[in-house]
Amino acid sequence: MLEFILWLILIYLIFRFIAKFVLPYLLKYYLNKFQQKFYQQSSHDNTTRKEGDTSIDFIPDTKTKKSTSAEKIGEYVDYEEVESK
Repeated sequence: MLEFILWLILIYLIFRFIAKFVLPYLLKYYLNKFQQKFYQQSSHDNTTRKEGDTSIDFIPDTKTKKSTSAEKIGEYVDYEEVESK
């Protein structure tokens, strides 16, 4: 029983040591790595386009039949408002 308690105390102390000293360094390492990757991606986007340039991400297919806006919306109904007395 005494040996079991000593093992528990040893495991607890090792865990506290790892949590107090090793985990913060690992966390800083991974956060810096993530931050560098983020800045690399954002700087790549900024260098390809100049300020004021327009970029088009979607080019519609010109081979398909173009439909008018009335076909997409639906039927047009003309109405008048009636005042009630």
